Amino acid sequence: MDCLFANCEENMTSMIDFASNLQQACTILREAQKSGAGLLILSGAGLSVQSGVPVFRMADGSMSADFIKFLGDYNAARKKHGLDEAESWFSFSVPEMFREETSKEAWQYWRWRMLRALVQPAADYQQLNKIIAAFGTERVFALTSNCDMLHVSAGLPEENVFEIHGSLGYVQCSRPCDQTLYPVDEAFLHRLRDEPDWVPLCPECNIRCLRPNVMIFDDYALVEQRLDGQELRFEQFKARYRNNHPTPAVVLEIGAGRVVSSIRRYGESLGLVERGGGGLIRINPSTIECVQMELGSNESESQPVSNSSKYFPLDKKANEALFAICSELDL
Repeated sequence: MDCLFANCEENMTSMIDFASNLQQACTILREAQKSGAGLLILSGAGLSVQSGVPVFRMADGSMSADFIKFLGDYNAARKKHGLDEAESWFSFSVPEMFREETSKEAWQYWRWRMLRALVQPAADYQQLNKIIAAFGTERVFALTSNCDMLHVSAGLPEENVFEIHGSLGYVQCSRPCDQTLYPVDEAFLHRLRDEPDWVPLCPECNIRCLRPNVMIFDDYALVEQRLDGQELRFEQFKARYRNNHPTPAVVLEIGAGRVVSSIRRYGESLGLVERGGGGLIRINPSTIECVQMELGSNESESQPVSNSSKYFPLDKKANEALFAICSELDL
């Protein structure tokens, strides 16, 4: 990408001052904590990497080697049955993947996703918990694009989390015969581990296979009752700390990607002061992205931000930035 400046690295370094942004970010966190305001945590895949949850899509949108293997096996099955091949993630991760001809290959992929989400939250979640404790869980809400349930595993009450893409902890009928969600228990996981070709059938209709209660592309078959309940609680949190509070909630955004930029958009719409928020602290953006955000470059989806927006990009990985915040706040 062409740089926006003649002396690219020098100019970017001078514009993005981690120490200064850290101090200012911690100032608004202290003010929000003392005033009784809320903390809204927005998280993406970058927050779970240190815990060992593998990514299947790189930062530039390219797919991992594991994913390419799953896609190849899936397309081999489709070709065998005279079906068009899927060209990418966007035509693979769709409700049609669970049809009978390709259900085994679909579950090869989801088995990999489910079993690799069974990890212990790493140090970055532990540091985040210190910030949550400073506010009190009743004043904190997490909105995440992750399906790995690590916010809850790390100790945040399930009632305080909105998993906008669903959860790997629940499965449903792949073409819903009813609205039942089945928790993924140890017996289910045992079969996933020990029977690599097992395709779980819906216990209600006993015809179609189950699928994770995770939002996929063009998802006409998602059972949404759990997500609807989470969204309602999220809206109640927003109303409490945006409309009926003298200090709006501060947004702490961590490890969100740009290819599917749902979390980024939430961060900018809910965190920037000029849009009704209490400030946006964005952890782990690239340096060039920080510059694009400030200038409103055509390379970026973001609009330029004003000096009054309280936008603080921290160009560090999640564990480094969260450790620095906790140190600055004496937590």
